[in-house]
Amino acid sequence: MDYLSKVEQARIRLLGKKRERMEQGRFIAEGIKVCKELLGSSITIQYAVISDDANDQALHLAEEFEEAGIEVCKAGTSAFERMCDAQTPQDIFCIAELPNTEHSMPDCFLALEDINDPGNLGTILRTADWFGLHSIILGGTCADPFGPKALRSAMGSTFRLNIQTTEDLPGILQCWKKNYADGEILGMIVHGNHTLQDLNELPKHWGMIVGSESHGLSKHITDLITLPIRIDGLGTAESLNVGIATGISLYHCCTMLKKQ
Repeated sequence: MDYLSKVEQARIRLLGKKRERMEQGRFIAEGIKVCKELLGSSITIQYAVISDDANDQALHLAEEFEEAGIEVCKAGTSAFERMCDAQTPQDIFCIAELPNTEHSMPDCFLALEDINDPGNLGTILRTADWFGLHSIILGGTCADPFGPKALRSAMGSTFRLNIQTTEDLPGILQCWKKNYADGEILGMIVHGNHTLQDLNELPKHWGMIVGSESHGLSKHITDLITLPIRIDGLGTAESLNVGIATGISLYHCCTMLKKQ
């Protein structure tokens, strides 16, 4: 097991920036859970790196990578920590190739606009994966799903989803409406005409759009919504966290679909 070269260490430290991830065509996946999920996915892994004082759990996982024919390198403790984004690294990370996005027109989808907090984005991706909604469309100023913080928050769900990033979210939604004229596009709007509790039926084809907590959905997107919905509360809080609101909405919709 060879030590990682200083040149490669320098390139890895740059992977914390989206532009560099795009230029290099790869990303860093940190930690036991995320690396294990990555190993079980279809994403191409270039190699894994462990700290030279790695714990038993990391060493065992490194053996699994080697058994799968994936190279494992070492790095000194301080060098390893400098390459990681997490404040307390878990002794192992992987370098993997960015996957090719499948540009398809899904029956059902979750679209996000301007979800620029990577923790919120990762939480939403993990929630969508839990409820089996695997087509995700990211528009506006959404955070990068392959950034270190978003990956940690998603805890491996990113690798099971088809995530499409677009600069023309309205255009994609318009195309979807043409393909599925009988479909519904639900929009989470604070002052929507319908409450989530009022929603008791969904067509075969449907999508949900969620915007930022601060600004909500843009007018271009709002105009394409066929069913604006809101979540009514009982307390006095100004708003819900966007990840929580998305989770509540997906639970309601997916539970309802099972009963139809």
